[in-house]
Amino acid sequence: MTRIRIGVIGAGLIGRKHLRKLAEHSNYELVGIADVNAKQVAAEQPGARVFEDYRKLLDEARPEAVIIASPNQLHAENGIACARRGIHILIEKPVTDTLQTSADLIAEVRKAGIKSLVGHHRRHHEQVKALKALVAQGRIGDVVGVSAIWATHKPAEYFKIAPWRSQAGGGPILINLIHEIDFMRFAIGEIVAVSAIAANRQRSFAVEDTAAALVEFENGALGTFFLSDCAVSPWTMEQGLGESPEFPYSGQSSYRVMGRRGTLEFPSLDQWIQANDAQDWNKPIQAQANHAGSIDPYVAQLDHFRDVIRGVATSLQPVEDGARSLLVTLAIAEAATSGRRIDLRERYAALSTS
Repeated sequence: MTRIRIGVIGAGLIGRKHLRKLAEHSNYELVGIADVNAKQVAAEQPGARVFEDYRKLLDEARPEAVIIASPNQLHAENGIACARRGIHILIEKPVTDTLQTSADLIAEVRKAGIKSLVGHHRRHHEQVKALKALVAQGRIGDVVGVSAIWATHKPAEYFKIAPWRSQAGGGPILINLIHEIDFMRFAIGEIVAVSAIAANRQRSFAVEDTAAALVEFENGALGTFFLSDCAVSPWTMEQGLGESPEFPYSGQSSYRVMGRRGTLEFPSLDQWIQANDAQDWNKPIQAQANHAGSIDPYVAQLDHFRDVIRGVATSLQPVEDGARSLLVTLAIAEAATSGRRIDLRERYAALSTS
């Protein structure tokens, strides 16, 4: 079949990753890149058409689809420009920077009828799909609760390179937790209420370095999440999956999904059960292995985007769904500041009708 003409807006860290994957993908033809540092990008991408203004990429290179990997605050502007030109979008997470800009983007995407996919790449991991299937099959019975940890120690250089990370909005809730929220929504169920506390005692920055969140799922399960970017541990999704060379592989499970009949660890997928389906704390419990293949989630994401564009698959995460993960994460940040439990159902309804 004819290759899909695609462009990339933003050639930063994640944009360059997308460009590497596109170069190896036979179903796409890169027709242009847009970045404010056009000269530097042109030197790094010999042979590519590079534009300083993303609108020239859209109008002159005329792509069928675009990957939006620009700074978060530009996602809505870029996405709306694509929608108004009938260009399909794969938009990096978070889908936008605010709920209002998310609502604006959703309205334009719906009006244009274009296909959209939000780049929460973990949805494309085979291990994630396996966990979702095991839970849906009732392998551990009704889900009772989730216990999760994301804890690692960001080096001092991380904050020197980008001082904004030490200010409001630059902490682990909005930078890192959003990935975990999207994973839980996808694999466990919709989140309908949140509570949280946060602290900045270790670094004394204007933003949190540690937080704890309580999440309430629509299916009745409860979840606890401990989050810190100043604690040395092997318990992060990145280390457990080995999805990125920047994070040394630990193979350790940072999630435990507990049900009436057993527990699943993730990403190991070890299942803890009792013989003869016993539900008795006086009976022994044993581990049973489950297996899933390992693939490059960014390549799988491009495969899925191709199928969505060609109309043979339904988007795993259109912009409406990406906005829900943003909504939950922003609510956790708000709860950590206010000390209030926040019910999300009215906010979901408002977002969907905006």
